Amino acid sequence: MDHAEYSNRLRHVLDAHSEDVIARLRAIVKAIGGTVESVQIEVFPDADGEGTFDVWARFDGPDSFVLNKPIDEHRHLFGVVHHETGWEPEVPPLPRDLSADVVVDTVADWIEAVWTRAFDTQPSVPVEVSSPEGYGTTTPRQLG
Repeated sequence: MDHAEYSNRLRHVLDAHSEDVIARLRAIVKAIGGTVESVQIEVFPDADGEGTFDVWARFDGPDSFVLNKPIDEHRHLFGVVHHETGWEPEVPPLPRDLSADVVVDTVADWIEAVWTRAFDTQPSVPVEVSSPEGYGTTTPRQLG
């Protein structure tokens, strides 16, 4: 499987979860308070390079624990869980010849599309998609 095919297959799985993520993002944006400096959406590929990952949102600003408490139930935007019978949801395994960059870039593209569908007006703070581990060739990326 090449880069384009992997990205298309992953995007198909992600698209099936867009409505849930839109609802979560709207709840997060609604909770932005006066001390929130930015919204960070972070993609965490697994350390083993298998193709699983998590996507989390967080507020950045002073005392992040207090800032993020109101959005705790909405912060986990997407994740792949290992079960005895496989992964849930069934994202494609990452081929050995591809790096986690393709995962992060595909997720960033999806988040950007979901963001555009979710909001007509932008929040009062910057919103960024990134991978704290430095993966992705198109991240960090500003939304809006």
